[in-house]
Order: sequence, then C-alpha cells, then structure tokens
Amino acid sequence: MIFNFGKILSSFHVCHYYCLLIMVLSIVLVSISFQNFSFSQMQANSSPQDLQTIKTNTSENFVIPFGDTNNDRRNPVEYVFDEPKSSNWIISIYNNLSYYNSPDSKTIIKLQERPPSEKFVELMLFGNQSKRFIVSVNTNDTGYIRMYENNQNGWSTDGPVIVSHANVQGLTVTNGKRIVLDKLGMEGFDVGSIIVYGKDDSASPDSTFAGSVQFQVLSGDYSQSVLYYMPLIMVVVVGGTVITLLVIKKRR
Repeated sequence: MIFNFGKILSSFHVCHYYCLLIMVLSIVLVSISFQNFSFSQMQANSSPQDLQTIKTNTSENFVIPFGDTNNDRRNPVEYVFDEPKSSNWIISIYNNLSYYNSPDSKTIIKLQERPPSEKFVELMLFGNQSKRFIVSVNTNDTGYIRMYENNQNGWSTDGPVIVSHANVQGLTVTNGKRIVLDKLGMEGFDVGSIIVYGKDDSASPDSTFAGSVQFQVLSGDYSQSVLYYMPLIMVVVVGGTVITLLVIKKRR
C-alpha cells in the first residue's frame, strides 16, 4: 500500500507538525553530532605526536590539519595504528583542504603495511581546478603500478573518498561519487599506518592554506559501530513518528 503523505499530513493539527519537525531535527542533530564526535579537533601545524584520536573496538578517527599536509615526502606525517587493520576494513577520507591555485598543489595519502612489507595504496588528490585523482598500488611482487587516473574532476567533496578491503572482494576505491577501482585482489592487505604529505621536496611551495583531512577507520566487525546503523535508526524513528501521529489522529 502506498501512503499519500501529503493528504495525511494536511489533516494533522498544527501541534502535530511541530512534533514531527522537532523529531526530525533531533535525529539530524544526533546524526551530525555522531559524525563530528568521531573526529578530533586539531590546531594547525601540530606535530604527529599531537594528533588526538577517538578509538573504539571497531573504529579509529583522527584529523590532520592543513599545516601537516604541506610536509615533503622525506618528512611526511605518519599515523601508526596500535595494531594493523587486517582483512576487513573501511577508511573514509574527508578532504576539506583549501588548495593554492597551482597545478602542483596536491595531497598524497599512502595506506601501507608495516615493514618489511612494501605493500601500499597511494592516493594523489590534486587541488587547483582540475581535482586530478590518481590511485596507485605497490606490492612486493609487481612493484609500483598506477591503477586509475582522471585528470579532470577526478575526486569530489560530495562524499568521502573511501578505500576498503574485504577478504573475498579485495580492494575497492571510490572518488567521493562513485567506485573507480573495484575488487582488486591483493592477497590480503593489513594497514599498519597512514602517511600524508603534499610537497615533493622541502623547497617546493605549499599546497594548502586552510582546512584539514579527516579519517574515519572502521575495521573488524564494523557493523557493531553505532555509525554503521545510523541511517537505519533515522528511518525507523521517522517512520515510527509518522505512525504514532496517525494513531493519535485516528483516536481523536
């Protein structure tokens, strides 16, 4: 049965509208607070040791300010996990950086296994107006291979850039809008650390002047995370509210 919500809501008393509006706004605020709570607040130019994190059994979240993204490749910022994220994991990257208007302005993010493994996934997110996006993979057997490249509007801020790995499905990468690399077999990938930098050498000009990069990491049985169920919770609560108001109206 398909409900005509327009007719249903038009028959409600004004107070019902207020109740529904308050409930929906409350759900939105709770959802936003969960997302914002997942990230630590950082000060610009903080050192890697100053990075504050929020950790649970299945999630780990941290923020890297723009000042640290201007480090060069010989002195990158490195976030090391207490234990490698193995088998099943999802890393969401929220790139909120403001870039200088230069074709060389970029942020490089490397997800890598612990030494002596040479395995890593490298993301290159260029600023300027191009938003060039490059995804490369390095393994002990094949070496460094560029797997995906888009020189124009390659990544988007509409959503996070997501890198995920699963035992059966392999490695998947999205660009903020869609999947650009799907089910790449890497014979397992245990992320031990995340490296971030933006300059090829110390003499190069800075790439960014404001903002931050936020990382949200879910691993293991991440279905146990509250964030995983938040969309479902919102649907259930909104639906329950509408049904409750229908029952109250019917009784009156």
